[in-house]
Amino acid sequence: MAVHEVSQDLRSGAQETEAARPARYALRLLGGFALERDGRSVAVPQGARRLLAFLGVRQRCARWEAAGTLWPGSHEERARANLRTMLWRLHRATPEPLVEEDDRLALAAGVTSDVATLGAAAAALLTGGVPAGVSVGVPALATGELLPGWYDDWVLTERERLRQTQLHALEALAERLTAQGRLSEAVQVALTAVHLEPLRESATRVLIGVHLAERNLNEAVRRFELFRADLGRELGIAPTRWLEQLVRAGLTGVTVPEAVRRHS
Repeated sequence: MAVHEVSQDLRSGAQETEAARPARYALRLLGGFALERDGRSVAVPQGARRLLAFLGVRQRCARWEAAGTLWPGSHEERARANLRTMLWRLHRATPEPLVEEDDRLALAAGVTSDVATLGAAAAALLTGGVPAGVSVGVPALATGELLPGWYDDWVLTERERLRQTQLHALEALAERLTAQGRLSEAVQVALTAVHLEPLRESATRVLIGVHLAERNLNEAVRRFELFRADLGRELGIAPTRWLEQLVRAGLTGVTVPEAVRRHS
């Protein structure tokens, strides 16, 4: 067989394999709405975006729940009709279905959501299910806010829930890395939590705990003073005595993990 015939056969086989592989869709809701099919952007009708985003957050829900949440001011029959229209538009947007329709609605098996990825990473961390090499989970925890610029009631509620999930998971990860002696990584994770919510004392406490574990006492004191100044300027209050005692314990040589447990 000639060389060019072998090459042609190889190309044909590769094309057949590619054609046989199911398309994969990535739904991105953190930092803004986007849908990609095998890495390429897909245009979604404006109205249908709301339904796809809702399913990307909830993963699975009853039809009545989707209709009532997305069209809260509409009569029940009108809301259900709107839902049917949006499902029809979604089916026309892509060659493969994005939504599974049964008695409940859900994203199709070939669609992944960054919100689901965040939830899974956070749940694993908070239940102690992540192995020692957890750095791969940090990008999922450090993503932007849910659908910025969207002001639907359900979006506002879910945005705050996800923000709290991110913060708790980042704090848990930083504490775990500190306990493992991976202090450089712990500092970066704790700083991410502080950046997300500068006035959150638990995030600052975790960061100060890492500095104390490194014996970087000046950094611990500097971070405490910055937090106290920001808290006073923005809210007119002072840090709790537990945070101050944590810093004092570090300065006087009390074992830092013990101090963290005592005052957390």
